Amino acid sequence: QCKCGASIPRQCPDMDLLRRGARCFFFISAPLVLKNVRALSMSSQPSKSVYFDQLNHAWSLDQAAFESPKFWADVDKALPGWRTASKYRRFRGFCDNLQREEPGKDVFLRNGQQLLAQYVFPDLDVPRSAYPALDHPDSYPSLRRLAQFLERDVAPVGRRELEGLLQERPLVSDDSESKDDGDTWHRAAWYGWQFMSLRGVARLMPDTTKALCKAMNKLGPAHRFVGIARQRANCTGLEHSDGRNYLLSTLTPLQAPRGQCGIVVDGRDVSISTGGPTVLLDNTFPHHVYNHATSDRFCLMAECWHPGLTPAEREALATLFAVKDRFTVVALNLAPWGYTEEVLEVALNSGKSIINNLDYWKRVDFTLKL
Repeated sequence: QCKCGASIPRQCPDMDLLRRGARCFFFISAPLVLKNVRALSMSSQPSKSVYFDQLNHAWSLDQAAFESPKFWADVDKALPGWRTASKYRRFRGFCDNLQREEPGKDVFLRNGQQLLAQYVFPDLDVPRSAYPALDHPDSYPSLRRLAQFLERDVAPVGRRELEGLLQERPLVSDDSESKDDGDTWHRAAWYGWQFMSLRGVARLMPDTTKALCKAMNKLGPAHRFVGIARQRANCTGLEHSDGRNYLLSTLTPLQAPRGQCGIVVDGRDVSISTGGPTVLLDNTFPHHVYNHATSDRFCLMAECWHPGLTPAEREALATLFAVKDRFTVVALNLAPWGYTEEVLEVALNSGKSIINNLDYWKRVDFTLKL
């Protein structure tokens, strides 16, 4: 069991990367196998389901970077002055948490938030609730506008391009015993949930990618989950928290049977339906999704920066995680989360100019230029 009392069904065999602790891994993904990039080894321990066999390798890759002096030297080069300038005071505290806090340690706040101590952005004292755009419209006018843009400008394009995506990249079998889903949808988190990173299929959904970046504007998309999330018919997800207080999450319905799909955040149920509004949630509160229909549900899932961050802090965070992804490929010779074999091969074959360009790692739509 982990420290929160829940059962740990899987554990990284490379425990040197995780030696300071373990937690319940809500996200599982199969590492890419590239010609130029080696993947983390898979666990050899038998289990009842492939969902328990696949590693949360993205988390261990993050830890490998945060413990490396070379990584922080790269951050110094990419973000001059961050160690001393006053505008980076809170960002310095965040970086200190990344290096000093125990991985996987949960922090439970009185308001119901569940945070990862290592990923706490300090002094981000802002109004908090399950659905900030609905609950605090005066405090977060930018979030209300974002939800409206996603519903009006992004959802119609996404619905149109989803059909082509599914033809080119069919879903994998939920019941397959294969330990590696390959360069396609990834089974993750719980039985019946699959995710396709938009970074890897931007060429198959170009108009969706462009519309999303335009709608997000300065709020994102952020560095983690940006892609298509599928929920199997008659399936309810596990309750969890994403633990990062500097991010918010958006769910824009692409295919969702009306009255049958939704999300419960901090005990509050909100519907997800085709043609319905985008759901914007604070995913540091415990939440779960459900699909009671007889057909699958698809949403465009995109995280954004919390508007309580200053522009300098958003850019610093974007730079930090861009450097981390580049470090993963260049220094660790591993594949970072969200990049398909095709996309990485193009970048690797293009020479150092693309790999060293941090915009390649920051921008979801950068691959459309290649």
